[in-house]
Amino acid sequence: MESATIVLTLFASMLGAAIGSFLNVVGWRVPRGESIFSPSSRCTSCGKAIEWFDNIPVISWVILKGKCRSCGAGFSFRYALVELVTALLFAGAMLRNGPDLLFVRDAVFISLLVCAVLTDLDHWIILDTVSIGGTIAGIAFSLVPGGIGLLTSTLTAASAFTLFLIIRIVSTIILKKKAISTTAPEGHEEEEDEFQGGMGWGDIKLAAMIGAFLGPTSTIVALFSAFVAGAVFGVIVLARGRDRSVPVPFGPFMALGAVLALFAGPVIWGLYWQTGKRSK
Repeated sequence: MESATIVLTLFASMLGAAIGSFLNVVGWRVPRGESIFSPSSRCTSCGKAIEWFDNIPVISWVILKGKCRSCGAGFSFRYALVELVTALLFAGAMLRNGPDLLFVRDAVFISLLVCAVLTDLDHWIILDTVSIGGTIAGIAFSLVPGGIGLLTSTLTAASAFTLFLIIRIVSTIILKKKAISTTAPEGHEEEEDEFQGGMGWGDIKLAAMIGAFLGPTSTIVALFSAFVAGAVFGVIVLARGRDRSVPVPFGPFMALGAVLALFAGPVIWGLYWQTGKRSK
């Protein structure tokens, strides 16, 4: 690997770690209606502001062993994990594209997916700024050199949205006929109707965003992978005694499938067709 590539990849990873740190703030504060700029980061146990040297992504968590310097309260490992994963994905995007607008496109896409995972896991929501705003961004990035093209991006986004909408409508009809209901998560009891369709509105809009960025074949790979991962997870948790009426957020599985498709979508699609030809 050339020295220039190494430097660029390291830069991308550091940028990703910093973005991951920021996304931790967004995922925690925005669903609570708090500002992402003020106040500065502080310990939720003692309330003391975290100094800049204790707020270096990943490194500070390791040095402090995941604890507040002031009161010794533990910080979740998830903060460092989000920073590390985002750093690695940014590095992969740099290796994939080099320092051009396609790297910026992929970095934006990755950031939106990470944010969707954080808010869906903690609050059962995917922010419209992520899904709708991301769809607009994906369509805009389709116009950059090497992009998938405006028509392709728009049609794929619309198709993915329509597919997930149909799934929600059909699932709602089937579940009502079979008198199967889903228990709303704690804190969302007043929104119980929103959890009866087998597919949330946030997921539907997120599907459009994924389609806008990836185009048709990679979107198929992304969504298929999401359904497979979700099904496998469902089988595992049910085997461990989880109540089947309790929903599982689907956004993280969609993000996982989207990342897989981003880096390996064309390869997986090609292998599928090669396997299909050999079986005939």
